[in-house]
Amino acid sequence: MSTAKKEPGMASLVIVLALICLVVAALLGLVNQVTAPAIKANTEKTIQDSLKVVLPADEYTEVKDLPMTEVTLDTGTVVPVLAVYQAGEDGYVVETNSPNGFGGALDMMAGINSAGEVTGLAIITHAETSGLGSKATDPEWQAQFAGATDVVSVTKDGGTINAITGSTITSRAVCDGVNAARAVVEALG
Repeated sequence: MSTAKKEPGMASLVIVLALICLVVAALLGLVNQVTAPAIKANTEKTIQDSLKVVLPADEYTEVKDLPMTEVTLDTGTVVPVLAVYQAGEDGYVVETNSPNGFGGALDMMAGINSAGEVTGLAIITHAETSGLGSKATDPEWQAQFAGATDVVSVTKDGGTINAITGSTITSRAVCDGVNAARAVVEALG
């Protein structure tokens, strides 16, 4: 008599693996469904808080008829425009999604006052490297954009913005977002 154990066939291995994948996918879907409202609420709060930082005003009105939904910069980079908020008579806050950061797109806001000057920046979301590109959220680094009235670029490209050490790509992406915001405000007149 043989006491050899029968090995499972290929079909049973595939079925077990498929069941495991199905259970994991269902759990991921459930977690996403449960956390989506909290993520949306947190993002909305971040946007509202950022509006007050980049261009302080008593009231913000979202501009519904955007003059453009994307801006093509002189570099050829296409920057989507996510939203534009009018800050009373003080100017506009433009939310863009600069696509060319090192870790991906940078969802950011730039305030442009009625004199055409950059008043401030806020990074809403990013996937930049911690300790390097994530320094784009540092208010001290962002302060160098304040008062800019022309196209901004990093010093390596002949501009006046000091790039984040080790994160020139991220610095360029922030400049692209600011330049796109300025183009939108100019189009609004």
